[in-house]
Amino acid sequence: MNNPHTDYDIIIVGAGPAGGMCAYELSKRKFNILIIEKEKLPRYKVCAGGLTKKAVDILPNDLHTLAENYTYNIHLTLNHDRGFSKEVSFPIVTMVMRDRFDYFLVQKSICNDARILDGTKVNSIEEFPDYVIVRTEKGDFKSKVVVGADGANSLVARSVGLRKKPRLGVALEGEAFPDDNGSIHIDFNVIPRGYGWIFPKKDHLSVGVFTTLPKIKEIKKYFSIYFEKKGLSMRYRCRSILGHQIPIGGRSETLNTKRGLLIGDAAGLADPITGEGIYFGLRSGQMAAEVIAESLSGNHSGLDRYTRMVNNEIINDLRYATYIAMFFYKLTPIIYDLGIKKNLISEDLIKALVSGHPYRDIFIKIPRKIFNLLIPIKINY
Repeated sequence: MNNPHTDYDIIIVGAGPAGGMCAYELSKRKFNILIIEKEKLPRYKVCAGGLTKKAVDILPNDLHTLAENYTYNIHLTLNHDRGFSKEVSFPIVTMVMRDRFDYFLVQKSICNDARILDGTKVNSIEEFPDYVIVRTEKGDFKSKVVVGADGANSLVARSVGLRKKPRLGVALEGEAFPDDNGSIHIDFNVIPRGYGWIFPKKDHLSVGVFTTLPKIKEIKKYFSIYFEKKGLSMRYRCRSILGHQIPIGGRSETLNTKRGLLIGDAAGLADPITGEGIYFGLRSGQMAAEVIAESLSGNHSGLDRYTRMVNNEIINDLRYATYIAMFFYKLTPIIYDLGIKKNLISEDLIKALVSGHPYRDIFIKIPRKIFNLLIPIKINY
Protein backbone atom coordinates (compact mmCIF):
# COMPACT_ATOMS: atom_id res chain seq x y z
CA MET A 1 0.00 0.00 0.00
CA ASN A 2 1.54 3.29 -1.10
CA ASN A 3 -1.22 5.67 -2.04
CA PRO A 4 -1.29 9.39 -1.10
CA HIS A 5 -5.04 9.06 -0.54
CA THR A 6 -4.63 6.26 2.01
CA ASP A 7 -1.16 6.91 3.48
CA TYR A 8 -0.77 9.31 6.43
CA ASP A 9 1.78 10.35 9.00
CA ILE A 10 -0.73 9.95 11.82
CA ILE A 11 -4.21 8.44 12.08
CA ILE A 12 -6.27 9.54 15.09
CA VAL A 13 -9.21 7.29 15.98
CA GLY A 14 -11.85 9.34 17.79
CA ALA A 15 -12.80 13.01 17.53
CA GLY A 16 -13.55 13.85 21.16
CA PRO A 17 -11.58 16.45 23.15
CA ALA A 18 -8.42 14.31 23.30
CA GLY A 19 -8.42 13.40 19.61
CA GLY A 20 -9.38 16.91 18.58
CA MET A 21 -6.62 18.53 20.62
CA CYS A 22 -4.01 16.05 19.38
CA ALA A 23 -5.07 16.64 15.78
CA TYR A 24 -5.04 20.42 16.24
CA GLU A 25 -1.54 20.46 17.73
CA LEU A 26 -0.15 18.12 15.05
CA SER A 27 -1.88 19.99 12.21
CA LYS A 28 -0.09 23.18 13.28
CA ARG A 29 3.14 21.28 12.70
CA LYS A 30 1.98 20.44 9.14
CA PHE A 31 1.86 16.65 9.46
CA ASN A 32 -0.40 14.62 7.18
CA ILE A 33 -3.26 13.65 9.51
CA LEU A 34 -6.44 11.59 9.21
CA ILE A 35 -9.10 11.72 11.94
CA ILE A 36 -11.55 8.80 11.90
CA GLU A 37 -14.79 9.20 13.88
CA LYS A 38 -17.60 6.63 13.98
CA GLU A 39 -20.34 9.28 14.35
CA LYS A 40 -21.30 11.93 11.81
CA LEU A 41 -20.02 15.31 12.99
CA PRO A 42 -21.10 17.45 14.66
CA ARG A 43 -22.70 14.73 16.79
CA TYR A 44 -24.91 15.19 19.83
CA LYS A 45 -23.41 13.86 23.06
CA VAL A 46 -24.96 13.85 26.51
CA CYS A 47 -22.27 15.25 28.81
CA ALA A 48 -22.02 17.54 31.78
CA GLY A 49 -19.91 19.69 29.45
CA GLY A 50 -18.00 21.56 32.13
CA LEU A 51 -14.60 23.00 31.24
CA THR A 52 -12.46 23.71 34.29
CA LYS A 53 -10.16 26.72 34.38
CA LYS A 54 -7.13 24.52 33.75
CA ALA A 55 -8.82 23.20 30.59
CA VAL A 56 -9.77 26.68 29.35
CA ASP A 57 -6.20 27.88 29.91
CA ILE A 58 -4.76 25.46 27.32
CA LEU A 59 -7.47 25.92 24.68
CA PRO A 60 -7.50 28.39 21.75
CA ASN A 61 -8.49 31.92 22.75
CA ASP A 62 -11.70 31.96 20.68
CA LEU A 63 -13.28 29.28 22.89
CA HIS A 64 -15.55 31.98 24.36
CA THR A 65 -17.74 31.74 21.25
CA LEU A 66 -18.88 28.31 22.47
CA ALA A 67 -19.59 29.16 26.11
CA GLU A 68 -23.14 28.34 27.24
CA ASN A 69 -22.68 29.72 30.72
CA TYR A 70 -20.07 30.65 33.33
CA THR A 71 -20.48 29.57 36.94
CA TYR A 72 -18.80 31.28 39.87
CA ASN A 73 -20.86 29.60 42.58
CA ILE A 74 -20.98 25.98 43.70
CA HIS A 75 -23.73 24.61 45.97
CA LEU A 76 -22.86 21.49 47.99
CA THR A 77 -25.15 19.19 49.97
CA LEU A 78 -24.83 15.86 51.74
CA ASN A 79 -27.75 13.63 50.71
CA HIS A 80 -29.89 16.74 50.09
CA ASP A 81 -29.05 18.11 53.58
CA ARG A 82 -26.43 20.43 55.11
CA GLY A 83 -26.54 22.93 52.25
CA PHE A 84 -23.41 25.00 51.70
CA SER A 85 -22.44 27.45 48.94
CA LYS A 86 -19.05 28.70 47.83
CA GLU A 87 -18.36 31.58 45.44
CA VAL A 88 -14.98 32.30 43.85
CA SER A 89 -13.57 35.11 41.72
CA PHE A 90 -13.02 33.01 38.58
CA PRO A 91 -15.38 30.74 36.64
CA ILE A 92 -15.40 27.39 38.42
CA VAL A 93 -16.66 25.86 35.20
CA THR A 94 -17.25 27.15 31.67
CA MET A 95 -20.27 25.32 30.26
CA VAL A 96 -20.21 24.01 26.69
CA MET A 97 -22.22 21.62 24.54
CA ARG A 98 -20.05 18.71 23.50
CA ASP A 99 -21.25 18.60 19.89
CA ARG A 100 -20.09 22.17 19.28
CA PHE A 101 -16.97 21.93 21.44
CA ASP A 102 -15.62 18.74 19.87
CA TYR A 103 -16.33 19.99 16.36
CA PHE A 104 -14.61 23.27 17.21
CA LEU A 105 -11.25 21.52 17.64
CA VAL A 106 -11.75 19.29 14.58
CA GLN A 107 -12.57 22.29 12.38
CA LYS A 108 -9.39 24.03 13.50
CA SER A 109 -7.43 20.95 12.43
CA ILE A 110 -9.20 20.87 9.07
CA CYS A 111 -8.24 24.50 8.53
CA ASN A 112 -4.64 23.31 8.87
CA ASP A 113 -5.24 20.62 6.19
CA ALA A 114 -6.04 17.64 8.41
CA ARG A 115 -8.59 15.26 6.90
CA ILE A 116 -11.69 14.04 8.73
CA LEU A 117 -13.45 10.78 7.89
CA ASP A 118 -16.57 10.80 10.03
CA GLY A 119 -19.52 8.42 10.08
CA THR A 120 -16.97 5.62 9.73
CA LYS A 121 -16.49 2.59 11.96
CA VAL A 122 -13.01 1.19 12.53
CA ASN A 123 -13.09 -2.62 12.31
CA SER A 124 -9.53 -3.53 13.24
CA ILE A 125 -5.97 -2.24 13.59
CA GLU A 126 -2.76 -4.06 12.78
CA GLU A 127 0.60 -2.79 13.97
CA PHE A 128 3.75 -3.68 12.04
CA PRO A 129 7.37 -2.69 12.80
CA ASP A 130 7.34 0.30 10.43
CA TYR A 131 3.67 1.19 9.98
CA VAL A 132 0.07 0.64 11.09
CA ILE A 133 -2.95 -0.47 9.03
CA VAL A 134 -6.35 0.83 10.15
CA ARG A 135 -9.15 -1.16 8.56
CA THR A 136 -12.54 0.55 8.32
CA GLU A 137 -15.87 -0.04 6.64
CA LYS A 138 -14.78 2.48 4.01
CA GLY A 139 -11.39 0.97 3.25
CA ASP A 140 -7.93 0.49 4.71
CA PHE A 141 -5.58 3.30 5.72
CA LYS A 142 -1.88 3.25 6.47
CA SER A 143 0.06 5.50 8.85
CA LYS A 144 3.34 5.77 10.69
CA VAL A 145 1.54 6.24 14.03
CA VAL A 146 -1.97 5.52 15.28
CA VAL A 147 -3.50 7.43 18.20
CA GLY A 148 -6.28 5.85 20.25
CA ALA A 149 -8.71 8.57 21.27
CA ASP A 150 -11.72 6.27 21.10
CA GLY A 151 -12.95 6.27 24.67
CA ALA A 152 -13.13 3.97 27.67
CA ASN A 153 -13.70 0.82 25.60
CA SER A 154 -10.95 1.67 23.11
CA LEU A 155 -10.61 -0.61 20.10
CA VAL A 156 -7.13 0.81 19.57
CA ALA A 157 -6.09 -0.22 23.09
CA ARG A 158 -7.37 -3.77 22.57
CA SER A 159 -5.78 -4.01 19.12
CA VAL A 160 -2.28 -3.01 20.23
CA GLY A 161 -2.42 -4.88 23.55
CA LEU A 162 -2.65 -1.99 26.02
CA ARG A 163 -4.86 -1.38 29.09
CA LYS A 164 -6.20 -4.93 29.40
CA LYS A 165 -7.94 -4.34 32.75
CA PRO A 166 -9.17 -0.73 32.89
CA ARG A 167 -10.55 0.67 36.14
CA LEU A 168 -14.02 2.09 35.51
CA GLY A 169 -16.68 4.16 37.24
CA VAL A 170 -20.26 4.66 36.01
CA ALA A 171 -22.34 7.75 35.24
CA LEU A 172 -25.93 8.28 34.12
CA GLU A 173 -27.02 11.68 32.92
CA GLY A 174 -29.76 13.53 31.10
CA GLU A 175 -30.96 17.02 30.28
CA ALA A 176 -33.83 19.10 31.71
CA PHE A 177 -35.14 22.48 30.60
CA PRO A 178 -35.92 24.89 33.48
CA ASP A 179 -34.60 28.33 34.29
CA ASP A 180 -31.77 28.31 36.83
CA ASN A 181 -29.73 30.77 38.84
CA GLY A 182 -26.41 29.70 37.37
CA SER A 183 -25.04 27.70 40.30
CA ILE A 184 -23.44 24.29 40.05
CA HIS A 185 -25.10 21.78 42.37
CA ILE A 186 -23.02 18.91 43.78
CA ASP A 187 -24.90 16.52 46.06
CA PHE A 188 -22.83 13.86 47.83
CA ASN A 189 -24.17 10.49 49.02
CA VAL A 190 -27.18 10.43 46.70
CA ILE A 191 -25.55 7.34 45.19
CA PRO A 192 -23.05 4.99 46.88
CA ARG A 193 -19.43 6.16 46.59
CA GLY A 194 -20.44 9.10 44.42
CA TYR A 195 -22.52 12.23 43.92
CA GLY A 196 -25.24 13.88 41.85
CA TRP A 197 -24.79 17.06 39.86
CA ILE A 198 -26.65 19.84 38.09
CA PHE A 199 -24.75 21.98 35.59
CA PRO A 200 -26.59 24.99 34.11
CA LYS A 201 -26.37 25.48 30.35
CA LYS A 202 -27.86 28.27 28.25
CA ASP A 203 -31.37 26.82 27.94
CA HIS A 204 -31.30 23.61 29.96
CA LEU A 205 -29.60 21.71 32.78
CA SER A 206 -27.24 18.77 32.58
CA VAL A 207 -28.26 16.44 35.41
CA GLY A 208 -26.56 13.23 36.43
CA VAL A 209 -25.23 10.82 39.02
CA PHE A 210 -21.72 9.36 39.19
CA THR A 211 -20.20 6.56 41.24
CA THR A 212 -16.61 5.41 41.54
CA LEU A 213 -17.90 1.83 41.81
CA PRO A 214 -17.26 -0.23 38.64
CA LYS A 215 -20.79 -1.68 38.73
CA ILE A 216 -23.99 -0.62 40.47
CA LYS A 217 -27.51 -2.00 40.38
CA GLU A 218 -30.47 0.24 39.57
CA ILE A 219 -28.50 3.34 38.66
CA LYS A 220 -31.63 4.63 36.91
CA LYS A 221 -33.44 4.45 40.24
CA TYR A 222 -30.76 6.58 41.91
CA PHE A 223 -31.02 9.06 39.04
CA SER A 224 -34.83 9.23 39.28
CA ILE A 225 -34.77 9.76 43.04
CA TYR A 226 -32.14 12.48 42.66
CA PHE A 227 -34.15 14.19 39.92
CA GLU A 228 -37.25 14.11 42.14
CA LYS A 229 -35.47 15.27 45.31
CA LYS A 230 -34.08 18.29 43.46
CA GLY A 231 -37.66 19.34 42.66
CA LEU A 232 -37.38 18.79 38.91
CA SER A 233 -39.66 15.81 38.26
CA MET A 234 -43.00 17.60 38.70
CA ARG A 235 -42.12 20.50 36.42
CA TYR A 236 -39.64 19.27 33.84
CA ARG A 237 -39.17 16.28 31.62
CA CYS A 238 -35.70 14.83 31.48
CA ARG A 239 -34.62 13.56 28.09
CA SER A 240 -31.60 11.99 26.43
CA ILE A 241 -30.87 9.85 29.49
CA LEU A 242 -27.74 7.84 28.78
CA GLY A 243 -25.24 5.88 30.83
CA HIS A 244 -21.55 5.53 30.18
CA GLN A 245 -18.40 4.22 31.80
CA ILE A 246 -15.77 6.55 33.23
CA PRO A 247 -12.13 5.36 32.97
CA ILE A 248 -10.74 6.38 36.35
CA GLY A 249 -7.09 7.41 36.44
CA GLY A 250 -4.36 7.04 39.03
CA ARG A 251 -2.68 3.78 38.07
CA SER A 252 0.63 3.67 36.20
CA GLU A 253 0.35 1.82 32.90
CA THR A 254 2.19 1.59 29.62
CA LEU A 255 0.29 3.82 27.20
CA ASN A 256 2.29 3.34 24.02
CA THR A 257 3.75 0.75 21.68
CA LYS A 258 6.30 1.41 18.95
CA ARG A 259 3.64 2.75 16.56
CA GLY A 260 0.63 3.52 18.73
CA LEU A 261 -0.41 5.43 21.84
CA LEU A 262 -3.53 6.16 23.87
CA ILE A 263 -4.91 9.51 25.01
CA GLY A 264 -7.86 10.78 27.04
CA ASP A 265 -10.46 8.23 28.12
CA ALA A 266 -8.73 5.55 26.06
CA ALA A 267 -5.70 6.04 28.34
CA GLY A 268 -7.86 5.96 31.51
CA LEU A 269 -7.27 9.52 32.66
CA ALA A 270 -10.50 10.63 34.36
CA ASP A 271 -10.36 12.32 37.77
CA PRO A 272 -10.92 9.70 40.56
CA ILE A 273 -12.90 12.20 42.64
CA THR A 274 -15.24 13.75 40.06
CA GLY A 275 -14.94 11.58 36.96
CA GLU A 276 -14.03 14.69 34.95
CA GLY A 277 -11.94 13.79 31.93
CA ILE A 278 -11.99 16.68 29.46
CA TYR A 279 -8.92 18.45 30.83
CA PHE A 280 -6.87 15.26 30.95
CA GLY A 281 -8.00 14.42 27.43
CA LEU A 282 -6.86 17.81 26.18
CA ARG A 283 -3.56 17.70 28.05
CA SER A 284 -2.71 14.15 27.01
CA GLY A 285 -3.53 15.14 23.42
CA GLN A 286 -0.97 17.94 23.69
CA MET A 287 1.64 15.59 25.14
CA ALA A 288 1.02 13.00 22.44
CA ALA A 289 1.39 15.60 19.69
CA GLU A 290 4.70 16.77 21.13
CA VAL A 291 6.15 13.25 21.36
CA ILE A 292 4.83 12.15 17.95
CA ALA A 293 6.29 15.23 16.31
CA GLU A 294 9.69 14.52 17.85
CA SER A 295 9.53 10.84 16.93
CA LEU A 296 8.61 11.45 13.29
CA SER A 297 11.34 14.08 13.09
CA GLY A 298 14.00 11.49 13.91
CA ASN A 299 14.10 11.39 17.72
CA HIS A 300 15.41 7.92 18.55
CA SER A 301 13.47 7.64 21.82
CA GLY A 302 10.32 7.02 19.79
CA LEU A 303 6.98 7.13 21.60
CA ASP A 304 8.19 5.82 24.97
CA ARG A 305 8.60 9.34 26.34
CA TYR A 306 4.83 9.80 26.11
CA THR A 307 4.13 7.20 28.80
CA ARG A 308 6.76 8.76 31.04
CA MET A 309 5.29 12.23 30.56
CA VAL A 310 1.74 11.11 31.37
CA ASN A 311 2.87 9.16 34.43
CA ASN A 312 4.96 12.06 35.74
CA GLU A 313 2.48 14.88 35.16
CA ILE A 314 -0.97 13.25 35.31
CA ILE A 315 -0.97 9.74 36.77
CA ASN A 316 1.24 10.48 39.77
CA ASP A 317 -1.04 13.32 40.88
CA LEU A 318 -4.23 11.34 40.16
CA ARG A 319 -2.87 8.68 42.50
CA TYR A 320 -3.20 11.20 45.35
CA ALA A 321 -6.69 12.06 44.08
CA THR A 322 -7.51 8.33 44.37
CA TYR A 323 -6.48 8.37 48.06
CA ILE A 324 -8.58 11.50 48.65
CA ALA A 325 -11.58 9.93 46.89
CA MET A 326 -11.38 6.77 49.01
CA PHE A 327 -11.18 8.87 52.17
CA PHE A 328 -13.85 11.29 50.98
CA TYR A 329 -16.52 8.85 49.84
CA LYS A 330 -16.10 6.43 52.74
CA LEU A 331 -16.22 9.13 55.42
CA THR A 332 -18.36 11.71 53.67
CA PRO A 333 -20.42 12.95 56.70
CA ILE A 334 -17.26 13.62 58.74
CA ILE A 335 -15.33 15.11 55.84
CA TYR A 336 -18.28 17.25 54.77
CA ASP A 337 -18.81 18.80 58.20
CA LEU A 338 -15.15 19.23 59.10
CA GLY A 339 -13.73 19.94 55.69
CA ILE A 340 -16.38 21.53 53.49
CA LYS A 341 -18.72 23.46 55.79
CA LYS A 342 -15.88 24.68 58.02
CA ASN A 343 -13.89 25.56 54.88
CA LEU A 344 -10.86 23.53 55.94
CA ILE A 345 -10.36 21.90 52.57
CA SER A 346 -13.09 23.24 50.28
CA GLU A 347 -11.03 26.09 48.83
CA ASP A 348 -7.98 23.89 48.34
CA LEU A 349 -10.10 21.16 46.78
CA ILE A 350 -11.74 23.58 44.35
CA LYS A 351 -8.29 24.81 43.32
CA ALA A 352 -7.18 21.25 42.64
CA LEU A 353 -10.32 20.33 40.73
CA VAL A 354 -10.47 23.36 38.47
CA SER A 355 -7.12 25.20 38.53
CA GLY A 356 -4.48 22.51 38.41
CA HIS A 357 -3.36 22.82 42.03
CA PRO A 358 -1.60 19.50 42.83
CA TYR A 359 -3.70 16.86 44.60
CA ARG A 360 -0.53 15.85 46.43
CA ASP A 361 -0.60 19.15 48.34
CA ILE A 362 -4.25 18.63 49.28
CA PHE A 363 -3.55 15.09 50.43
CA ILE A 364 -0.80 16.35 52.76
CA LYS A 365 -2.90 19.24 54.09
CA ILE A 366 -6.14 17.36 54.90
CA PRO A 367 -4.94 15.34 57.95
CA ARG A 368 -3.04 18.30 59.35
CA LYS A 369 -6.03 20.65 59.06
CA ILE A 370 -8.48 18.17 60.58
CA PHE A 371 -6.03 17.35 63.39
CA ASN A 372 -5.61 21.06 64.18
CA LEU A 373 -9.37 21.49 64.34
CA LEU A 374 -9.95 18.49 66.60
CA ILE A 375 -7.03 19.26 68.92
CA PRO A 376 -6.73 23.05 69.07
CA ILE A 377 -4.16 23.02 71.86
CA LYS A 378 -1.23 25.38 71.82
CA ILE A 379 1.77 24.33 73.84
CA ASN A 380 4.30 26.92 74.92
CA TYR A 381 7.86 25.86 75.68
